Amino acid sequence: MSDGRPEAVSINLVAKEAGLSWGSVQNLFGDSDGFWSAVVDLMVEAGPGMWAEPTSDTVAGRITELVTLYRGVLESPHGVAVETIRSGLPRPRTVLAETHPNTAASLAHLDTLWEKGFKKFFEGLEQEHDAKRAHDVSELLPSAMRGLRLDQVFGTTIDVDRAHRTLVIALTAYLEG
Repeated sequence: MSDGRPEAVSINLVAKEAGLSWGSVQNLFGDSDGFWSAVVDLMVEAGPGMWAEPTSDTVAGRITELVTLYRGVLESPHGVAVETIRSGLPRPRTVLAETHPNTAASLAHLDTLWEKGFKKFFEGLEQEHDAKRAHDVSELLPSAMRGLRLDQVFGTTIDVDRAHRTLVIALTAYLEG
């Protein structure tokens, strides 16, 4: 399921690879909403183990650590699984909430935890008083990182490492005001 292929979002394929029938999946999870919600909840449970405590006491250092951390998460089986689920289920979130309310709620919970993790990464810095800028970065960084991850997956000609370095420089300048 976490190999990033669009067809990997098929519950039947996941069940088959796990040696289960669709009936077994229904008995365990009820429906596709229950199944995908359970998968996302597993990612929520794994989340705390994926976060490291920041070690740098500078904005540039923290941004660098965060970009490196999030890049690793996106490349992990957990990260690939979540992004595969997001790409294979109905969008936007309002439509997903109508068709898969439990999954939408689980994804919203995961997103909230990530946002809290990003904000926590900047606690204790001199710029902490500018909560608006830290909030801006907490919203921009995951999206920018996912975009760079897609460029890497699709094999574009950009230098992804250079793009990550440029992202660090730009976000550091924004946070330092």
